[in-house]
Amino acid sequence: MRKILSLLASVVMLAGCAGNTQYAFQDPAPGEPEARIPFVHLGGLYNWHADNDRLLYVEGRDRQWYRVNLFGPCIGLEFASGLRLIPSDSAGTFDRFGSIAIRDQRCKVESVKKVAQPVLTHRDT
Repeated sequence: MRKILSLLASVVMLAGCAGNTQYAFQDPAPGEPEARIPFVHLGGLYNWHADNDRLLYVEGRDRQWYRVNLFGPCIGLEFASGLRLIPSDSAGTFDRFGSIAIRDQRCKVESVKKVAQPVLTHRDT
């Protein structure tokens, strides 16, 4: 049953950020504490956006956005069509002790902080 739930969570995350929508994110507030995203193993994510190979933004089911900084480059992150958040504990909590996986690569998280809702823009195609 646990494997089925993990698979469902992965499929939900495969949608990623498609289409002509771009996001403009603000930096976390000064002194913002480390955040925790609960239940990522049960589909606790709604959306995600990679800015580059070290910076990822994820949106929880509660519509709260989080900025995820990685320890080093996660090659191909900004071009990935899907990713998986690997929680730091058996309760499915994703925080600075977790990691992300794309294809056969695992990337360690440095920090997770709440950020304000992004401004949505549309690019011309």
